This record gives sequence, C-alpha cells and structure tokens, in this order.
Amino acid sequence: MRRSVVAGIALVSMGVSACGGGASAPDNALSSTTTIAAPTSTGRPANPEPVWSKAALEIDNSPLSWISTAGDAVLVPTKEALVAVDRSTGRELWRREPKRPEQYSYRVSGDAVVFLEDQGKPGDPALVEVVEAADGRTLWQTSADDVVVFDKAIYTADCARGRADCTSMRHDLRSGEPTWPGPAQGSVDGDTVGTWRNRAPLEPELVAIAVEDPVSTAKRPWAVVEASTGTVLPGRAEHHAWHQLGAGDLLVVTDHHAPGDCRVAISATAARDGVERYDAEVYSGRKKNGECQNMLGPVFGDQFIGAGTRIAAVTDSGAPQLFDLATGTTVWTGSGVGSPLDGDDRSLLFSEFADQGALSLLDITTGATRWTLPDPGFSTAATQQRTIVAGDRVVIGGFSASETDRGYLTLVYDRESGRELQRYRGYLCGAGPDWVAVSAERDGKPVLEFHR
Repeated sequence: MRRSVVAGIALVSMGVSACGGGASAPDNALSSTTTIAAPTSTGRPANPEPVWSKAALEIDNSPLSWISTAGDAVLVPTKEALVAVDRSTGRELWRREPKRPEQYSYRVSGDAVVFLEDQGKPGDPALVEVVEAADGRTLWQTSADDVVVFDKAIYTADCARGRADCTSMRHDLRSGEPTWPGPAQGSVDGDTVGTWRNRAPLEPELVAIAVEDPVSTAKRPWAVVEASTGTVLPGRAEHHAWHQLGAGDLLVVTDHHAPGDCRVAISATAARDGVERYDAEVYSGRKKNGECQNMLGPVFGDQFIGAGTRIAAVTDSGAPQLFDLATGTTVWTGSGVGSPLDGDDRSLLFSEFADQGALSLLDITTGATRWTLPDPGFSTAATQQRTIVAGDRVVIGGFSASETDRGYLTLVYDRESGRELQRYRGYLCGAGPDWVAVSAERDGKPVLEFHR
C-alpha cells in the first residue's frame, strides 16, 4: 500500500475494503474472569491539578495525531508546528514549523525525534530532519520521495519516472550514515505489527519493498529486503492494494473479499525461495448494526494490533483471536465476541462491537479475559473513541453525551484489575506509563493539561 510519507510516515490501516451490512451482529457479550459492574468513581469527573497546563496551543486533534514523550521533552503536535516542552514545567524547549500548516508528521525513537515535512506538491520530495529531543539540535537532514522510520533506522526512497524506478537506502537513525554497500532496487514499505502511534516501530529483519510500481500492471511487485545487508530476496508476492510485510522468513500480503463478508485473506511466500507457504483467513469485527468494521484496527492508520508476528483479529463467528503471520496458524481463540481496539506485548483490548459496547482486556499469551468493563457510553457520532495501553494502565477517551458528564472524558484504568484510577474532563491527546495529556476547556479557554 503506497502512501505519502507525511500521511503518517508509513502509518497504515489494517484494512479490508468496505463491507456491506447484510449480516446481523452477534448479540452475546465478551465473557470474563473479572467483571467490573460499575465504575469505582461516581458523580462528575474529578479534575486533579495538572503538573502544568498551557493555553493558546491549537492542538492537532485529528485521529492519527498524538502527544508523545522523548526523554524529558513532551512533543505537542499543533496545527502550526511541532512544539517540544519540558516534561516537568511545560516550558517551551524548541519547535519546528512546516512551510504549510499541518503538512508534517513526526516519530520518536529514544531521545531523537524524526520530523517530516510534506512540500505539498505532487512529485516533490519530503524533507526529513532528525532532531535531538532535549535541545532541538539538528542531527542530520535530507530529502526523499518516500520515508519509512523504524526505531534504529530510517529508510529513504528516491524515484525517477514517477514510481516506476525507485531505489532505497537504510540510514542509521542518529548519524544518517548509509548502512548498506549500495541502494536496493525498489521502494520500501512501512507496514508493521503493533500500535505505535508516534513512536517509531521496531525494525523487522525483513522489510517489504516494491520492486516494481504497484499501481502498474505488475502482478507480483512485492519482495522483502534484508535490513542487515540490503539484499532483496527472490520471493515475490502479488499486489492487492492493502498490506505487505515480512514475518519471520516469510513475505506476507493481505487482501479483502466481497462486501458483507468481513474476511481478510492472508497469503505467505517464503522470502528466500519463493515457495508459497500458506493461505489463510481472518475477519474484521462488526459494528453494533451489523456492518463490517472494514479494518482490523479501530481507525484508519493503525498498525496490525499485536506484537512480533502475532496480530489481533476475529473469527468467522465474531470471537477474538490471535493469529501468527509467521506460521499461518491461530494461536488462541477467545470467548464471546469482540473487535480489536488496542494492545501491546502483554494485553489486547477488545470492545464488544467495533463502535461501542463492553470493553475487555485479554492476556496476549493465553487469550484469557482478565476483566470486562461496561460500555463507557461514548458517542459513536463524535470523534472516535481513543485508547492507549501503556505500562500498568489502560486509558480510554471519548465524547460523553450523558446529561451529567456531557463532553470529552478521559478514563484511566488499572491494567491488572480493571479498577478505575482516575478520570479527567478533556480530550485524550496522549498517555504513557506514568502520564496523561488532555485537551480541555477551563474557564471558557482551551488549554493543554499534562498529568502525572
């Protein structure tokens, strides 16, 4: 799936094409080992004092925009600039302003920030700048037609004659030095497993690369390149305009089926000899009205939810499942029905339906349900529910239409027990193991609040 570098730096949806709503939605809810009957907090949401708050920042609240941290810096994406502020005080440290508002994106890797700016004209290369998070010092910069950022490396692609003739190079993330003897023929792709938001994902051993233009008549344009050597391996896969990635020693591609079906077809080819290894199917979740979710993640732009080569999906009956792309097998199948929302290498968060319903946290190793919470009651018509699983906490935000709590709310739960730890009145902008950032209105004025 080819995309603009700034439309997420290789942020991708899990994707299936639009499915019609012919099938009825299952009506059984997720079962659990611990059911939380009601929130532990009652009344109007508490508004504890933040560590700091800042006014006059027009936060970018688009679905793919998140506040992140890098060392002692907090990265705040606004519509006009990426602003870095001190984690303890909120004091501005530095900023990067694109030439065109909102035409930028960023990734965090350790203490470095990768700032990418779209030039706004078709065919113009994107600008790439790697910045020291602490002081805003430029480590190195370049330009490229396509860019993929991983935790240890940046891949750049330079193309001639549109997309028909591209070469890619791997660069050390902090120094910018090329790490391959020469460029690889083709354009690398950034599909990966994991919900990373603005953090750079872990670099796989094999990275998908389009050796021919995917929008041309080429039937098998996909291959993988060894991250360590720059060698393009001989295995090839067909182009389905969806997703492709390396998993173990395989080149894996996904496809969709007919409307109303919700199936996601997965095929795998041995990267080193081109032998077809398996064909399999998983399913996306359904909305409460029975329509397909159309994606394996909650919003366009999410990665495959999961860890390593294992992804969260749904069975044909609507049950949660964990599927291993490296083997083509189901690791476990959960009970009840559900749709993947979020997760990491410890837990997976499912909702009863893709757009609403009870929330359940499943152990990623066994599939056992640790706890289930009632539907938080967030509106499906407003900005979509936002979730973060980090450290020992699960954070959920959305728009409440209730008479007592109308407005955006952010709820923080204990990962182990499901107990509600805290709630904030405001739009969830970001969260980590020990912090939460919300955009709120205080005394009639918009502010950004940073809580610990």
